[in-house]
Amino acid sequence: MSSVLIVNEITSERRELAQSLEAEGFQVMESASASDAVRDIWEGSYVVVFIASVLEGTNANQLARQLKQLAPEIETIIHSKSDTRNRLVKKAIEIRDGVAA
Repeated sequence: MSSVLIVNEITSERRELAQSLEAEGFQVMESASASDAVRDIWEGSYVVVFIASVLEGTNANQLARQLKQLAPEIETIIHSKSDTRNRLVKKAIEIRDGVAA
């Protein structure tokens, strides 16, 4: 089963995306902060990490770079509120299936 990490401080947004991804067969881990995400990278194996564009106390681009240094095989996607869940789920499926990277 392919695993996905969602980094978002807003619980409801994390949960909604997680449920959509789980419905497509992904195993999902949720991180409420950048520091949690760094720890979670060490504890799991993920095909993609979704990072909310707004995170308190850190820059989403910096976090994406840090995670890529820790695990270069992981695709990181920074998303905003304007990105639909369907689009994000479709992107995860494409990455999992080797269609997109």
